[in-house]
Amino acid sequence: MQQVQCRQIRHSYDGVRDAVSALDLTIKRGEVLALIGPNGAGKSTTLRILATLQRPDAGAVEWDGRDAWSDRLEIRRRIGFLGDGTALYPTMTAAGYLRFFAECYGCSDADADKRVVELLSMFDLASKANARIGEMSKGMRQRLAIARAMIHDPELLLLDEPADGLDPLARRQLRDILRSVADRGVGIVVSSHILRELDGFVDSVALIQKGRLEVHGGVDEVIARYEVGRRLHEVHVTRGLQKAIEILRKHEGLVERVEPLHKGEPQPDPQTADRGLLKVRIHGSEERAAHLLRELVLADVEVISLAKVRSDLEDVYQSMGRDEVS
Repeated sequence: MQQVQCRQIRHSYDGVRDAVSALDLTIKRGEVLALIGPNGAGKSTTLRILATLQRPDAGAVEWDGRDAWSDRLEIRRRIGFLGDGTALYPTMTAAGYLRFFAECYGCSDADADKRVVELLSMFDLASKANARIGEMSKGMRQRLAIARAMIHDPELLLLDEPADGLDPLARRQLRDILRSVADRGVGIVVSSHILRELDGFVDSVALIQKGRLEVHGGVDEVIARYEVGRRLHEVHVTRGLQKAIEILRKHEGLVERVEPLHKGEPQPDPQTADRGLLKVRIHGSEERAAHLLRELVLADVEVISLAKVRSDLEDVYQSMGRDEVS
């Protein structure tokens, strides 16, 4: 797989309202694409169409220029898909479950055994190899379901809410695993509403709203386009916190929160503390921030730094006002 393209995809379930409309999307080899949007936006439909499980009413999915639907039986062998619902069998063991799917994909006994051991170790499930799935925790079952989607070493991995049920540590581990998989040349599409988990991990982002693609591009490009990062700043104050808050508010700086300067310090009281880390939105040009810094220093506020903060996908999403449900 060099790249997969959706060309003017349209699909409706009832013939009245389009679940997906005029969708153009490209997934490249080795790229992690975040598919984001509110519930009902068309994310799951898009994944099912990419997986050749749903034929679109119009348009086509192409693999390196070839129509995927025409070659769907061959193409499906090259896709790993985790849909809505994990399709686990509670009486099977974790190892038996993975081996069953390896055999479904035609793996030899030796290759299946090797791959099962590799994936159980990768997802920290080696100690549960012989445990029945029904006795495993929700997080373990979710990790096993993701491992199943990867059992045949696919070229394209499609994951619908893969972090569902995972604790923060398991989410970080999943990010590392998927990043390493992408670095081996696998294209990955991740649909998720946990936007903070995607930033710093994905290469590009596609935002779908009411079935239409509204934003598509590299993460840095999308963030720069909406200029959220130019407004959010961190101000490190070692003395004169109250005075700093007064000055920032006078200049219409929106103080979002006050945090400790260092980890382990108690949370500062915004009404009485003399030092802290301010998260503030400063509107206007970069010169505006420079003028505010000068005013803080002249007012005898000790500022050790004032820095622009790179915003994340959630900031962009909220700035666009895309929080309604379709």
